[in-house]
Amino acid sequence: MNHFLKSTRFKVILFILALLVGIMIYAVSVGGYTLSAVSLFRTITAPFQRLSNSMSERVEHSLNVYRDAEIHYEQNKALKQEVAELQKQLADYEETRRHLEELQEFVGIKEEYKDLVLSAPCEVVSYVTNDPFGAFMIGQGSADGIELYDPVVTDLGLVGVITEVGDHTSKVTTILSPEVSVAVYCSTTPDHGVVTGSVSLAMEGLCRLQYLEKDSRIRKDKVILTSGENGLFPKGYVVGYVRDVQVDESGLNTMASIEPAAEISDLSMVIVIKDFEGKGVDRDE
Repeated sequence: MNHFLKSTRFKVILFILALLVGIMIYAVSVGGYTLSAVSLFRTITAPFQRLSNSMSERVEHSLNVYRDAEIHYEQNKALKQEVAELQKQLADYEETRRHLEELQEFVGIKEEYKDLVLSAPCEVVSYVTNDPFGAFMIGQGSADGIELYDPVVTDLGLVGVITEVGDHTSKVTTILSPEVSVAVYCSTTPDHGVVTGSVSLAMEGLCRLQYLEKDSRIRKDKVILTSGENGLFPKGYVVGYVRDVQVDESGLNTMASIEPAAEISDLSMVIVIKDFEGKGVDRDE
């Protein structure tokens, strides 16, 4: 619209209108109005009146569009603020729900294993970069009573052990690592063995049950529990489930791959077992 008002065409129209108005004024001053003069004037000026009306409508339409756009902008701004507030409320709700779930897990472990001395729920701060066995850091340390080699669990099963302790953070090495060995037994057969990690199985999120007898009766989906024999882990805590069974390379023993009960690669909260019945007692001695 501003471009049209500054154009040569608009200036010509104004000149013609001014000329016609001058003619009309001259006619009135010389001979007064006559019907024929008025009709002639109306005939001549009709196209310009239509153009003027059209321009007025366009201007009005442009103003309406601008006004509506401003209204829509304010409405969108208000809606965005409302959405942001709802998203914040949702985030607060999710955080509260997560804390409640963590407390429920804590209570569940405490009720099932009454002899255990547990830490408060520990947040998983971060996973250790480039560690193929899923080691991670938790937000509690020696100031919270955490010690080296304390077992780390969830309500689903054993996760690993504390291998480094700071004042307010600790490192957890998982059961997927060859550095961790857990004496275990099968829940429904007399089989005993040791669960440890390997590089090849860790890539699949699995660990290995070894030192089984060749005639072992262990089968797929059997539950594997801690035996508590070396005093490093409490007895009867779930480690995982048998994925498959095979004879080892020597041909003398049976081994099995174990799927951990806890999802090692997707942890947000864990519990540290600070004390338990039989801690530090090696039953094989």
